[in-house]
Amino acid sequence: MILSRRVSLGGVQLDEIDEAVVIRRVDTGVAHEAVSAVSRLGGFGQRMTSQHWETLEVNVIFAINVYKKDLERRRDIFDAVMAWANAKGWLRTTSQPGKRMRVDKVVLPAAGDLREWTKEYTITFRAYGVPFWQEITPAELAVNSISNGTKSFEVGGIERTVADVTARNISGQTIADITITVGSNTMTFKGLNLLGTETLHIYHGTDGLLRIRAETSSGHRNVFSLRTPESADDLYVDPGTVSVKVDSKRAVKLTVTAAGRWAS
Repeated sequence: MILSRRVSLGGVQLDEIDEAVVIRRVDTGVAHEAVSAVSRLGGFGQRMTSQHWETLEVNVIFAINVYKKDLERRRDIFDAVMAWANAKGWLRTTSQPGKRMRVDKVVLPAAGDLREWTKEYTITFRAYGVPFWQEITPAELAVNSISNGTKSFEVGGIERTVADVTARNISGQTIADITITVGSNTMTFKGLNLLGTETLHIYHGTDGLLRIRAETSSGHRNVFSLRTPESADDLYVDPGTVSVKVDSKRAVKLTVTAAGRWAS
């Protein structure tokens, strides 16, 4: 049977836990934004001083279609759903096609009186690290060989996101320094000494935090500290056409990806 409402967590569908699980509603929420402002002189208006996206909360409401006399089965199904929710991971729902949310925190409902066979239960999933719905398949720019030049690609979504970059040294010789600009943000690495077998990898974990490594098939080294003081804190990009520029003495194979983000 094809259901109109489906929710999966870590690749496991909620309705496949047991045929008696009925998904009543899915509230995909809206990201909570904290805004600070100060009053303007002159008696009216304010000026925003900061904006910060904090959390995204999704509620999944379900029921157990088992009559109250079969209390043991109702308890088994409830416990199985709670175990499913506690697994965390990537959350997907049919109401957000092509998108997913990384779950950092789960708030479970109380079982209450399981004899109330018409009762609905609400599971709350929260994203803290990246409080957005994210594109499952990121936009990608791939260039087989570039040492000095500019390319561009289209980034989806409606909110600012971040870019991941891999630059593999294909010159056969060491690359001492390299500068990479994505949109309006530039990172310059001095004394990088990227070997002919190494790849510079600028990427973000599922927690949204930036990591920078020089990698080979046998290991990696942390090169975060080799950015110059003038370098950007991160490679932020806005939706739309994004330019990418490389400045290197030798050729690299370049890949840049960015997953679109939505606040609701």
